[in-house]
Amino acid sequence: MSFGWRFTITTLRLPTTSAGGIVITFAEDVSALVLIVERHHDLEPKWQPVLRQLPKGGCHPGETLEETALREVKEETGYPAEIIGKAGEAHWSYDRDGITWDETVHYYLMRPLIAPFGTAAPPDHDDEFDAVCWISVSGAAETLSYQDERRLLSSPDLLAAIAAARPLI
Repeated sequence: MSFGWRFTITTLRLPTTSAGGIVITFAEDVSALVLIVERHHDLEPKWQPVLRQLPKGGCHPGETLEETALREVKEETGYPAEIIGKAGEAHWSYDRDGITWDETVHYYLMRPLIAPFGTAAPPDHDDEFDAVCWISVSGAAETLSYQDERRLLSSPDLLAAIAAARPLI
């Protein structure tokens, strides 16, 4: 016996916008290093044992993308930074509480406003992440958890912008 009922389950999809930084500095041998954050706790199984990513986060009301990127870098890494230029975008979707979020992250190429190395202790950062690390750009392009971030760090346009930011010696 059939009642002819058909049920369709739909998922609510919403767009969301975030911004973040690709903060670069140069080692003594003039190789480019990028600032990443790592989380070792409260991870979904697919990210275990460590989530590695670029610093980023959601926009507050009235905030520009640039303001969001600078704020998120400072909160998550402790480093104040300045924007060199637009670095690109990443796109992904994730489910949370029955909603599918389609996220666009706007990244800005940045340089730190305080020296990243030396005798001073690294700056304090919020507790969202367990570690803040400077690693080679190529190393980050291989080890970041998010595929779109790895792809962005491997893009010829971004690598050219990083090379152009290299100090003259």
